[in-house]
Amino acid sequence: MPPNDILDTLRSSEIIDKIVFVKVDGVSDSYALKIRVELTNGWLMDCWEHKTSKLRRYSFHVFYGRQFIVRWDNTPHYPALKGFPYHKHDGKKVVESENMTVEKVLEELKLLMK
Repeated sequence: MPPNDILDTLRSSEIIDKIVFVKVDGVSDSYALKIRVELTNGWLMDCWEHKTSKLRRYSFHVFYGRQFIVRWDNTPHYPALKGFPYHKHDGKKVVESENMTVEKVLEELKLLMK
């Protein structure tokens, strides 16, 4: 998903209070994107995505102050998990995940925020 589409998704989400920071570097279909948003409950989320024509790396990291809430990423460091390299850091546990997008993360966060 191009950076502008990701920003549009965040802007239109009912659980995003404001976009705090955006940095985009890119040429053609390759880019590095960093975004920080504040959620309506005060949590912060850092969205990071690096995409080239052959690779997509991402991290969606949610926290409150110094308290870690949850993170989804696809750094290839848990090969034993089903769905490798996709995984979720949930508290002190690392569990399997799927290939996450900003839309999927926002849907999961809606459930966590209830």
